[in-house]
Amino acid sequence: MRYVNSKFDALLLAGAALIVFFLLGPLLTIPLRIPLSYNEGWNAYFCARAVNSRLGPLYPSADTLVFNNYPPLSFYVVGAFGRYVAGDLITAGRIVALASLLASAALLGTCVRLLGGSLRGSMAAAMLLLLYTGTFYRDYVAVDDPQWLGHALMLGGLAVLLGGYRAGHYPAGRIVAATMLIGAGGFVKHSLVGLPIAVTIWLFLVQPRAAMIWLVSATAWVGTGLIATDILQGHAAFADILGHHRVFRARRAVKAVERLAPLLPLMIIAGFSYRERIHRVPLQSSRPMQFAALFAVISLAAGLTQRMGEGVNYNAYFETMIALCLTMGLTVDTLRSVGGRAVGPATMIGFAAIPLLVMMPWQLQHAWGDIVERQARARSWQPVIAQLAAAPRLVACETLSLCFWAGKPFEVDMFNLNQSILTGGDIVRFDTLARIHSFSRFEFATIYASTNGPPAMKHDLLLENLLGHGYAIAATGPEGSVLLAPPMP
Repeated sequence: MRYVNSKFDALLLAGAALIVFFLLGPLLTIPLRIPLSYNEGWNAYFCARAVNSRLGPLYPSADTLVFNNYPPLSFYVVGAFGRYVAGDLITAGRIVALASLLASAALLGTCVRLLGGSLRGSMAAAMLLLLYTGTFYRDYVAVDDPQWLGHALMLGGLAVLLGGYRAGHYPAGRIVAATMLIGAGGFVKHSLVGLPIAVTIWLFLVQPRAAMIWLVSATAWVGTGLIATDILQGHAAFADILGHHRVFRARRAVKAVERLAPLLPLMIIAGFSYRERIHRVPLQSSRPMQFAALFAVISLAAGLTQRMGEGVNYNAYFETMIALCLTMGLTVDTLRSVGGRAVGPATMIGFAAIPLLVMMPWQLQHAWGDIVERQARARSWQPVIAQLAAAPRLVACETLSLCFWAGKPFEVDMFNLNQSILTGGDIVRFDTLARIHSFSRFEFATIYASTNGPPAMKHDLLLENLLGHGYAIAATGPEGSVLLAPPMP
């Protein structure tokens, strides 16, 4: 078989070129002071607390306006990297996030190979993951957020476990190492449940003895992590994480499906592939596809459920995307017919790439803008950061990275405070600070709702409270941001 000049190889080369282009803008933006998401400043503040307890507890008490609903591991990892290597914690988080995304893609390709897939299949899986992420989910490329670190750790654990798949033997040491890595991923992001559940079920199907060792080891590692968390952070960690307030709305499920649309071709291929593999090959040969199907179904159910919560973004579907890319990698050289018609690897890749091709003109323009506009964007934010740095008394930000770069302490976690109030918490402490005009500046990413008509004020409990106590726009910044200030005495 010739491996050059084929349609499939041409598609892989084109995909590789697009990946480099899509990643270039985020890579060049890493050291720049351009706010990319609410999560960046939020994570940076808690990373700072993780490595310097004098800045405040990692898990604040209930009488503050700051909340932490994430497990502690990412804060220690990024905090140490930022303090001792990168210098800036947001820069450190971006580097870790990008490295974790690339590691996730490489580990996904490794898992395809370990499950019996071809080299081409492993490359296709890794590249599709990067292309889909770079095209449809750019907000999580090189952004200070622990999402991809959690995935990288879990996929590393899966790769360690699958090292014994072909031999049909899972040494206890390999299982222990795998559970340690997957457990560590859970202590980075506790909502990543699809992979651990799928592995547990699959092991009971293919190797019950290994499954029992898996359960014992997982219990031991999780127990160790919980004890360590209690020793380092006390009961406040469990109270904050388990008692976190969030509004859940069933109607969000309809909106949630929208972000799944790009993955539809992968779902169709996965369905055909699973049906053909299960019915036409021996049971042992169908085991890899069985695992991929379990992973996809469980992670999709978990993602849809999580998306009903306010503030839960499309990253809830990343496990589903990983599972579907894994299926694609296992399928690309083996699915020979769909509805009785012959299907080649290039055709399958082309079908999977339909959403990418549809969005390509806009995404290429966006990616080019990330590259050529980054310095101008960074300059445009400097006056806002300088104003916040010079402001006396308390300063708060909706775009938390601006306050972080301005050297201001973490005063208000706007999203989580709103969620707390909407679920029965009180606004008394915030109202008191606003009424006596304790905040000398309060930054909002925007105070207007997204509408097609005349500008209308967005519905935000904290914004409405500030305006009710006389706060008004004192300055405007780029991309719709505003600085509110109290009335002059």
